[in-house]
Amino acid sequence: MTHYLKYVFVITTLAGVNTAYAQAKTQEHYQELEVGVGGNIKHTNTDVNYKNKEFDLHIHPLWESRYVTEGRDNLAGNGIASIATEFNYKNFAVIPWAAKGISSDYSELNLNAIYTAHLSERIEMYVGYNYIKAREEGIDAHDNELSLDVAYFYADDIQLLSSVYHSFDASGTFLELAVKKDFYINDLLLLDIQSGVGFNAGYVSDGHNGINNVKFTANLSYQLFNQLALYTYTSYSIAVNKDEKRFAGDETLRNIFWGGVGLSYQY
Repeated sequence: MTHYLKYVFVITTLAGVNTAYAQAKTQEHYQELEVGVGGNIKHTNTDVNYKNKEFDLHIHPLWESRYVTEGRDNLAGNGIASIATEFNYKNFAVIPWAAKGISSDYSELNLNAIYTAHLSERIEMYVGYNYIKAREEGIDAHDNELSLDVAYFYADDIQLLSSVYHSFDASGTFLELAVKKDFYINDLLLLDIQSGVGFNAGYVSDGHNGINNVKFTANLSYQLFNQLALYTYTSYSIAVNKDEKRFAGDETLRNIFWGGVGLSYQY
């Protein structure tokens, strides 16, 4: 199977907590890039002083109970462990992401390159390229993808998110729309709730086209130290219009509950 840079904003864990709620309410809007499940690019809030550095480096190890993308349970209920290294220079980011299946013969490498554009005070755009190399049960797969994401800051704690990514191997596209609400519990603890919907347009080549899943996610991040955050998430995906009798790719499209836990270290 082939997997995928997705600038998914709906199914991700959170790292890079704001240093305080008061700061978060008054600072400019900035999103920190990070890679999670399936090489997905995530955008998380960060403080201005950190973001304004010309160069920075992050490391993100992550364990997840299932490997879910596009509403599909890709590894038949098995989990996945991954690590990402994020190199940021001004508006550019290079993010290699490596993953290994838990109790399954699966591995994947993503090489991401992303450009961030601040279109206005409330709108950010992300343009990305991803090279994907996957191996499952001795069979290799390769893909190249282009992505376009837009984040609209409706309020300081509410974001409207869209993500579209195109696979050259499948000659198809996937679109995800989501809304995210942040809850600043205290100076160290941040909760965000996300809900979104996914649309297949040939990206899952043997799956049905149109809306295929609705997703709900709760992310929790705790700042352990100045440069180290612990984060965890739980997510539930609901299959929509599943028809595995007509579409073989719909077999892995399921109602799924899963979660993950990881760390974010900032140099």
